[in-house]
Amino acid sequence: MTMKWLNLFLILTLLTVTACSNNKKKADGTAASEGIEQDADFIVDSEDEDLMMEDGEKAPVEELAFAEDSGSSPVSLDTGSNGQYTVKKGDTLMWIAFKIYGDYSKWKDLSNANGGISTISTGQVLNYSEPAERFVWQPNGLPHTVVNGETLGTISNAKYGTASRWRSIYDNNQPMIKDPNLIFAGFTLYYVPDRDIASE
Repeated sequence: MTMKWLNLFLILTLLTVTACSNNKKKADGTAASEGIEQDADFIVDSEDEDLMMEDGEKAPVEELAFAEDSGSSPVSLDTGSNGQYTVKKGDTLMWIAFKIYGDYSKWKDLSNANGGISTISTGQVLNYSEPAERFVWQPNGLPHTVVNGETLGTISNAKYGTASRWRSIYDNNQPMIKDPNLIFAGFTLYYVPDRDIASE
């Protein structure tokens, strides 16, 4: 009888230790996600003329890891010719890099091409290396500007009445979304309204 109680006690102890270690991993993942949101949300309100990025700010770890693992071929930045881009109200280095190269992670290259700038303002002219192939993105549907705290699921719920259609928004916005769990406030995503889907 004592051996049964000892075995039962040992099993319960192991289950408790395992459950506690799983909770710690979940808590660590939540903290990391909150840190990513804070790091990624350096886009200011569009009412503000100056758009700032803190010195030494780093891109989210998930974004960098995904970009390295990405199967898509990188855009060649060195064609020998240079272009100029005039900053518009609401632009960020990430958004400009996406419009030029089709890859928002190239914002650091854009910053470095302009003396390592961390602040841009409306009307400022930025220099950049012309990509080997011009990036053209023609999204389908209606625009939705991402606000802080939104996910593809919450956007899907707002536009379609269910969070389960997040994948259609994800599919409609590639190559802008590298990781469906990481979208940026200030970016404009496009969704196809139900009336357009029904008419196809």
